[in-house]
Amino acid sequence: MWIAKIIKGIDIREHGSKNAGLTNVFRVLGFKPALPVVITDLLKGFLAPTIAVYLNKINGSVEEYSWLPLLAGILAILGHSFTCFAGFKGGKGVLTAFGVFLALVPYTALLCFLLWVILVYYSKYVSVGSIGACVALIIFSLTNYFLDFPDANASFGVFLTGLFVAFFVIIKHKVNIVRLMNGTENGFGPKRIK
Repeated sequence: MWIAKIIKGIDIREHGSKNAGLTNVFRVLGFKPALPVVITDLLKGFLAPTIAVYLNKINGSVEEYSWLPLLAGILAILGHSFTCFAGFKGGKGVLTAFGVFLALVPYTALLCFLLWVILVYYSKYVSVGSIGACVALIIFSLTNYFLDFPDANASFGVFLTGLFVAFFVIIKHKVNIVRLMNGTENGFGPKRIK
């Protein structure tokens, strides 16, 4: 929202899909304005649990407070999706969630991202990639906990966090799911404001 206001003097929520997320910024404004959105959304997700892990280590109580990085990650996603700076209407949380899981379970995050790329490339729908990556996150959260794959250090807390975040992001895509079923979903491609 701030990038669109600074660069074009517009409220991004009044253009394109009317969503404040990365896809709409890219679709409406193009690659260059979307790049700082990528960086900030990814970093806010990555830094929240990373800082919490660091605080655990300096307190010397990693096991006792192992929930803190998970809570920090969840709060970063919720803060992104319901930001108080935009009337509690933010993005869908996909990129911020990627940052969170990149910090917590990097192999899982990278495999979900690879699936996202494949699905977006072949379907031409970002929402299909995002929903598919969430389904993959659920599967990997299960295999992480029960089979130690692909991230052997994943805990039961990470398993629950993965399930919560995946369902949360899928629910945030309910409008997209309806449009996909109706054949009216916007395909991936720039439609910039001149």
